[in-house]
Amino acid sequence: MFKRQIFAVISSLLLSQASSAQVFQVFDLIVSNPAGVVAAMNKFVESPVGKQSTAAVYLNQYIANGADQATHQILVVHPSPQDMDANLARNAVAPGWEEFMSEMNQVSQIESEGVGQILGVGGDLSSPLLTDPNRASIYYQLLVTDPAVYASAWSDFTEANADRGIVSFLSSITAFGSHPATHVVSNQFNSPGEAITNSPQSYSGWDTFLQRTGNIRTIEGIAMTQGLVVWLPE
Repeated sequence: MFKRQIFAVISSLLLSQASSAQVFQVFDLIVSNPAGVVAAMNKFVESPVGKQSTAAVYLNQYIANGADQATHQILVVHPSPQDMDANLARNAVAPGWEEFMSEMNQVSQIESEGVGQILGVGGDLSSPLLTDPNRASIYYQLLVTDPAVYASAWSDFTEANADRGIVSFLSSITAFGSHPATHVVSNQFNSPGEAITNSPQSYSGWDTFLQRTGNIRTIEGIAMTQGLVVWLPE
């Protein structure tokens, strides 16, 4: 099933680079040894092939994930589709790739995988949340029937609340199994508690936003994550 990861995806995605050309892979994991995941990631990132990667990698922990079993998420954000192709091709023939996968399999199990594209970032573009590896995120999985209208309404809504420090990401979902969601919105906060007490309904212009989007979008799921570790390209 689609796991809320795709939402974490969006948030982390624009963390270091805000570009609509960015594409991402997301892996929902059932982790038995979190320290082992970090160790395996550190080893691969510091390897010769790992140092050639242009992707940013984010490890997030699920705080609320509904009935899904995944405990963690790994999000891989590529600067462009071309970078994604190059990174995948390089990893496929890398001497240490099979060893890395073996080490990851010993400490985690993949529950689901997805790919998509970042469409935009809205709100306070100077917020420290854009580069905070430990930020909390709430993800809204959406089935959108009119993407252009929704994107316009989302842009106006987030811009109207920039002075409140809102940081929000909008992404499209290209593939994620059988889940019906087509888009994901990820809102960023300093802590899980702050996320809980700042619902979208409390922001300026919510009624107008709802009027514009109520008939073209359905919420398929909501999840919360906490950022743990970020590996950025050299």
